[in-house]
Amino acid sequence: MRAETERSEPIKGVHWGVKVWVIFHALAILAWSLPRPSSEIVSGQQKPIGSDHILVFNNKYVLSSPLKYYMLSTGFWQYWDMFAPNPSNWDGYADAEITFQDGSKRVWEYPRMAKLPIVEKYFKERYRKFLERGINQAMFWPDFAQRVALLNYNDPANPPVSVKLRRNERIIQPPGKPQPKDFTRKVYFDYQVDQRRLKRDAGS
Repeated sequence: MRAETERSEPIKGVHWGVKVWVIFHALAILAWSLPRPSSEIVSGQQKPIGSDHILVFNNKYVLSSPLKYYMLSTGFWQYWDMFAPNPSNWDGYADAEITFQDGSKRVWEYPRMAKLPIVEKYFKERYRKFLERGINQAMFWPDFAQRVALLNYNDPANPPVSVKLRRNERIIQPPGKPQPKDFTRKVYFDYQVDQRRLKRDAGS
């Protein structure tokens, strides 16, 4: 019994450190997951009421503190912008204009959840999540464009030579206001295909 007690002594300090980290981590995730105050409150058009004060304080002092480096660098960040009170109002999709060696062009469309059958949505939801984050992260664009070129590499005599990544988007308006019917299109990355890499990845 004494030997077992002695062996467990050094672990107590470790347990205490783990408990402190778990408590800190739980509070950090709670603070990061709280919804942002409405744009009217942030701009000063509307005064915060009740729990809005907590959201304003959290948004102004906690989310902009060094805590963000911990959340972002560890990958523990998360957003709940599909829920109230401020669900995301962004509606969009991505496609690419591909130019081939002979000068011909074609448009390749990134998988759109709205156009997929219900069962297929479950297997390809990851595509939507990648689009939400990847479309705003320039570090992903070259590899993404190269992948698009590979997916459209059907004729070794006429390979893709350039890929223009495009975003098509519209902002959904609040209830009662006119809703936009058309998407605005913007080329956010123009990429010259790496031919050596293309042939290597294609196994040719």
